[in-house]
Amino acid sequence: MEWQDKEFTALTVDELQRIYWLRAQVFNAEQQSSYPEPDEQDRHCHHLFAREGEQVVAYARYFATADGVSFGRVVVAKAYRGTGVGKALLQHLLAGIKRHFPGQAITIHAQTPVVGYYQQAGFEVVGQPFMEAQREHVTMVVHPGMEE
Repeated sequence: MEWQDKEFTALTVDELQRIYWLRAQVFNAEQQSSYPEPDEQDRHCHHLFAREGEQVVAYARYFATADGVSFGRVVVAKAYRGTGVGKALLQHLLAGIKRHFPGQAITIHAQTPVVGYYQQAGFEVVGQPFMEAQREHVTMVVHPGMEE
């Protein structure tokens, strides 16, 4: 498995198409979300993804915010769930954030079914659940040096 971490302008057309296909398969087809996919945020993000051959099998994007860093669109292809790829994705994601945005707090909106996934990496729930993209989410934060 090959991991890549690129800014938007460094992505090839093929990489971008395969990333969008995976995101559409999971968010639009599986989760039946009508949230815009893709969106304008992509232009301002680092794009982290894993390839198995030509297929993108895991993906997340991360970006600077007014008060730190955030990430989202975390996705693993259905055939790769439960294989450890999700854990590797989070490790690569946190390493990329640490490299490009050292010392910054990370705040995310996590779907409630995967809160435990992020808690294992040191994230803590702050606030009450809310609806976003037709799914219940919570705000989670990890401060510099607290992530695994």
